Parts: sequence; structure tokens; C-alpha cells
Amino acid sequence: MTPVAARGAVIVPVQSQATGSVKSSPTYPDGLTAREVEVLCLVAQGLTDAQIAEQLIISPRTVNTHLTAIYGKIQVSSRTAATRYAIEYHLT
Repeated sequence: MTPVAARGAVIVPVQSQATGSVKSSPTYPDGLTAREVEVLCLVAQGLTDAQIAEQLIISPRTVNTHLTAIYGKIQVSSRTAATRYAIEYHLT
């Protein structure tokens, strides 16, 4: 096999794989991101900010930032209301 033919043989599977595996990202209510939904689900499970941070390998401050964004997007002001929202939208 010539180098040109070998190079062509390698490129073809990679291209077909890339075009065949295009996935659309899921959409969440109220503009929540995938990470915010992840945090919201952990809040709904009753985890503290520190426990969420440990599980997601982020800082507690980052968890707090995510929660602030979540509360603003879903227009709630408590963990209980956020949990209710997660249950209503079947995010848990």
C-alpha cells in the first residue's frame, strides 16, 4: 500500500465516524445548563454545598455560584423550592 493510499484509508473511517455520531445536546427548562441540572439534582437529593462540591470535584464557591444562577433562572429563593422544581420537571 502506498503512503497516499494508507493515509486515505485512515481518513475515511474517521470522517464517517465523526459525521455519523453527531449528537444534539439535551435542552433543559428555563435555560438551565447541563451542569446546573446536575447541581440541582444533587440539591434535590439533600446534599449540602460541600457534598456537592466533593462529588462534582469543584469548589463549594462554584457550587454556590451555580445555585445562584439556578435560583435566578427558575425564580426561587430556597433549596426546598428548587427541589420542588426539580421534581415537577422530572429532573431527578
